[in-house]
Amino acid sequence: MLKADLILLNGKIATMNEKNPWAEALVFSGDRIIFVGKNKMVKDYVTKETEVIDLKGRLVLPGFNDAHLHFLGGGLNFLRVDLRDCRNFEEIGERIKEKANKLKPGSWILGRGWDHTLFNQGKWPDKTFLDKITPQNPVYLKRIDGHVGWANSLALQMSKIDKNSSSPEGGTIIKDAHTGEPIGILLENAMQLVERIIPKPSFKEQTLAIREAVKEANRFGITSVQDNSDVEVLEVYKKLLEKDELKVRVSEWLPLELIRNHEELKRLIESFPEKSNLLKPGLLKIMADGTLGSRTAFLFEPYSDELGKSGVLLHEEKELEDMVMLADKSGYQVGIHAIGDRANHTVLNVFEKIQKLTPEEKRRHRIEHCSVLREADIPRFAKSGTVASVQPSFWSSDKKWLEQRLGKERMKGAYAFKSLLDSGTVLAFGTDWPVESLNPMLGIYSAVTRNVEAIKSLRPVGTHGHASLQKLTVEQAVKAYILGSAYAEFQEKEKGSLEIGKLADMVVLSNDIFSIQPEEIKDTQVEMTILGGKVIYSKQ
Repeated sequence: MLKADLILLNGKIATMNEKNPWAEALVFSGDRIIFVGKNKMVKDYVTKETEVIDLKGRLVLPGFNDAHLHFLGGGLNFLRVDLRDCRNFEEIGERIKEKANKLKPGSWILGRGWDHTLFNQGKWPDKTFLDKITPQNPVYLKRIDGHVGWANSLALQMSKIDKNSSSPEGGTIIKDAHTGEPIGILLENAMQLVERIIPKPSFKEQTLAIREAVKEANRFGITSVQDNSDVEVLEVYKKLLEKDELKVRVSEWLPLELIRNHEELKRLIESFPEKSNLLKPGLLKIMADGTLGSRTAFLFEPYSDELGKSGVLLHEEKELEDMVMLADKSGYQVGIHAIGDRANHTVLNVFEKIQKLTPEEKRRHRIEHCSVLREADIPRFAKSGTVASVQPSFWSSDKKWLEQRLGKERMKGAYAFKSLLDSGTVLAFGTDWPVESLNPMLGIYSAVTRNVEAIKSLRPVGTHGHASLQKLTVEQAVKAYILGSAYAEFQEKEKGSLEIGKLADMVVLSNDIFSIQPEEIKDTQVEMTILGGKVIYSKQ
């Protein structure tokens, strides 16, 4: 019999295994689980070297798996200007001034997280505010969704953006209606006009950022991340892996839009370490449209609060099809960012065509976000085997202005998690951090409460129930964050449930989220995080 390195006793252990859903004790040897069951059955595993932890009745779950985030971007937020939750210009100005005081004139001031729906009556801010604060430093601040840039005059000048500049394909330079001068707001592909001249973070800065991101993941009980960062961050991960400092499992996505042929794709895949369960290649990513907050998500009908504007499709359907075909023929999974109803419809068209060509293959292609759906498109996810990779916290952030953007009719298909689940679709939960907090408790809270005041007047949605009742049970939300996310990266045989032979990744919570009031979920904290049978975080 194998001897234990670590034993957990007296817990309320939710295994996520339907055949054995609850247990009292877990036994680990190395990085694997070797026993799941009753307290009285563990004595034969104990040696002098075995560590035993008394859980004292606390809830244990498999480690959380964030199915969609930007790990480098989240880590860089600790090094740059973090504008999340700023509710007026004064707060934004104070944070920028604080950063400017630490930099030399001419140094770039970079930041992220502003949301004009919180501080500027829903109107775009402009360069004049930034010019008054930091005229000697180029400033570039990404909106919270990462799809809009806000630049000061010096940054625009250095980027050679002026009244004569044309908007690039798939992007927009917002200009003053009277003078024709750029106001400092750049949408989608227009952001590249500034971003291409900003010095990239050094290897040292990237390493510091990833270390901070790993700490944040550990603190929130996240043991796996599916990361949509710059592919160059792979070298940082490799270095941390060599030093045994990569305390989270990383599935690193690759940018399909930048890959031109099978050979280039193969070289990228082969650059990953062999047989590492801490770092592996993930899906191939494509962007189909923008975001609702910036009104660049691609819709069938114009935005209700800006008639004549329906968002942007960043790649025509045939171009999307060609890119997906390249990946599919090579045997790789594709994830496509689609938020608007027309973007989702277009991507489903592509996935269905690919499926018909190779019906025997199980690629588990994914749509990332799935924010607004037509009712007729909801069953198409399950039929085509498409995974819905969604971010439940988006609802909490967007509900205050969502009906204004979409109107009542389209609200029926907004963040339709329950309808997708009822249709047989696999849901995988993530955060899109740093767009939203990395804390899974906030996502679970959002999914199970679905504060319905903003949409209480809506009618039923056909066979999918009431639009105001898209909320999930706690069990459904937890499974989406753990089992669904593991399935979405082809890892359900390695993680996602606490079973003999699987990786010993789990989280101990301060509250039993299955029995407390929903309002208490968001205040639940992580008491302990275990990765590969080792405690990597413990709340003091």
